[in-house]
Amino acid sequence: MSHKKEILPWATLESVDVFKNRFFRLRKDRCRLPSGTEMPAYYVFEFSDWVNIVPVTPQGEIVLIEQYRHGSGEIEYEVPGGALNHGGKEDPKEAALRELQEETGFTSSKLDLILSHRPNPALQNNSLHTYIAWDATLLGEQNLDPYEDIAVRAKTVAEVEAMIDQGKIRHSLVLVSLLLSIPKIVVRSENSTTQLACSFSPD
Repeated sequence: MSHKKEILPWATLESVDVFKNRFFRLRKDRCRLPSGTEMPAYYVFEFSDWVNIVPVTPQGEIVLIEQYRHGSGEIEYEVPGGALNHGGKEDPKEAALRELQEETGFTSSKLDLILSHRPNPALQNNSLHTYIAWDATLLGEQNLDPYEDIAVRAKTVAEVEAMIDQGKIRHSLVLVSLLLSIPKIVVRSENSTTQLACSFSPD
C-alpha cells in the first residue's frame, strides 16, 4: 500500500551553537514542523564530508587497515578514510587519494566514485563518499598523524567476505563501502580472467 501523503521539510526558526571545534559543530535548532507543532530543541552534529577508499591491488587483493579505536575500546579492521580538509572544501577525490597515501603508503591512478551516502541523516549533516582505488600500488611509507597507529593488511576478496561474515569487520560505514565495492571488484576480476582466457584461445 502506497500513501499519497507529501512529506515536507521542517522550518528552522532559530539555530545556536552548543559546542564547536575544528572537528565538528553541535548546534541546537528550534523548528516548526509542517503540522505546525514546534520542536523546541533538536540537536545536529555538523561534520565535514568523509571519504572511504577501498584499494584493490593489481593482484585483486583489498588493502585493509587495522587500528585501535578508543570509542569502541577495540582494535578494528577498516578501509582507509578520513575527513575532507580545508573546512570540508577539499575535492573528495583528492581527499581520497591523500588519505590512501597517508594511511597505507599506497597510491592509485584510477579512483572511481561508487556512491555518496549519508552516515546518519537523523543527527548529522554530512555525506560519505566511497571510492574504489584500482590497481593500488605501494608508493612509499605511511605519513601518519602523531596520534595514528595503523597496520596495513592486504586480503583476498574471499578473506574479506569471510571477515564480514565472522563479524571481524564491525564498523558500519566500512561495511557499507566494502559491500558496495566487492561486487564491482568481482566483476572486474571475472572480466579480466575472461579476456586473458580469450587471448590464449586458438583462432
